[in-house]
Amino acid sequence: MFTFCSLDIVDEKAAKATEMFLGQLYNDQKWRDCIIPLETRTVEKKIEESKVAIRPKKTAVENKPKEDKKSIKISLADCLACNGCITSAETVLVEEQSFGRLLEGIRNSKMAVVTISPQAITSMAVKLKKSPQIIAKQISAFFHRHGVKYVLDSSFARRFAHSLAFDELVSTPSTSRPLLSSACPGFVCYAEKSHGELLIPKISKIRSPQAISGAIVKGYLAKRENLSPCDVFHAAVMPCFDKKLEASREQLKVRDTEIRETDCVVSTAELLDEILKMEMEEDSGESEDVEKRGDEEEWMNALGRGIIIGEDGGASGGYADRIVHDFVEKNGGIVKTTKLNKNMYSTTVESPESGDVILRVAKVYGFRNVQNLVRKMKTKKEKTDYVEVMACPGGCANGGGQIRYETMAEREEKLIDVEREYDDLPRGIGMNWVEKVKTEWAGLDGNYRNSLFTDYKPVETNVGQTLKW
Repeated sequence: MFTFCSLDIVDEKAAKATEMFLGQLYNDQKWRDCIIPLETRTVEKKIEESKVAIRPKKTAVENKPKEDKKSIKISLADCLACNGCITSAETVLVEEQSFGRLLEGIRNSKMAVVTISPQAITSMAVKLKKSPQIIAKQISAFFHRHGVKYVLDSSFARRFAHSLAFDELVSTPSTSRPLLSSACPGFVCYAEKSHGELLIPKISKIRSPQAISGAIVKGYLAKRENLSPCDVFHAAVMPCFDKKLEASREQLKVRDTEIRETDCVVSTAELLDEILKMEMEEDSGESEDVEKRGDEEEWMNALGRGIIIGEDGGASGGYADRIVHDFVEKNGGIVKTTKLNKNMYSTTVESPESGDVILRVAKVYGFRNVQNLVRKMKTKKEKTDYVEVMACPGGCANGGGQIRYETMAEREEKLIDVEREYDDLPRGIGMNWVEKVKTEWAGLDGNYRNSLFTDYKPVETNVGQTLKW
């Protein structure tokens, strides 16, 4: 958390630095700044709160004898417990989330499903200098060749979240506002560990797209295919390393079981590395059997045909814009948007009759702006109704798991390209898909709506550091 909160400051003070993000959580990473990688699939460890492991230097990890691997894995468990990522004082299962684990899960399951973030697709498109539609087809074909049955667009799950967002805001009393979006696991983790009493009551209870997709896969698709959730493997490709931790949350397990709804998360950069290793063929359209599935399962194989769901409101999901859209559709009003800085936007809706402001929403990206938001909330000076919060400067398009570039100038240039590619994705695709799945899901599970929400609680940690900027 200390490092993550420092990224904005480092970015500002060290203009010539070439890398601002934490190391990847797998064993051939270029940078080893975060957590020691797991060498085996699982490790069980009883967390002792009095013990805090310190990361050994790079040379120490590389030269560690094989018989000492266990101590490395125990250090990881201790680090996670210390930082609040794992909260139980009981036996904890720490499971590797790497591409090797993903392939293993596919092989050992009766049905495998992969959810892909469109931000990941556009990042790869910019890197490989191809259209997002071609990249979507190539990714889908890549996973189908490995045995994956369905490759889903996470924007389909985001449509579920969007359909619930305005109603949640309306049901939130003005005294409990602003309502804060919950799609960013970095922000949620920060809120739980640092400002639980202040922020937790204000965080949206709607799940993130990744979590909703996990519920769809193991709650809807599993029943539809007459399979047990334990027979289904669900992986996700996301622009954010914190999504690995989100997948491990206790709240995101199949109801009354210990089965995760999302078994494994890999980053955009990890997927690109694997695709380049496989030297994917140029002509990699969907196989014939996938095409024959037809319109009946269109939402489940849309990516294989190059169909990506776009959203208004930028590459971080468009939550704030959807709130404004739904409000104006029901109440009317004049919309005005102001860019406060490169990572902060304010939008107001004014009454056409009186000119009074009847709705205020904001987009707040990057921890520096998040901390300013928290300070205003502490002093009750924040009058916004809804805030779309993202931990990364630049939002999800600039997530830590996205493809990195050597210089700051190149990174900023490529980020603009990624955002442009995302903004150019077609709108209005599959508007009827969500309602169709809701209807079918309700027939299979009358309480399915509970799977679209979650809850959060403050986390007590034994980290005694005081952050001084």
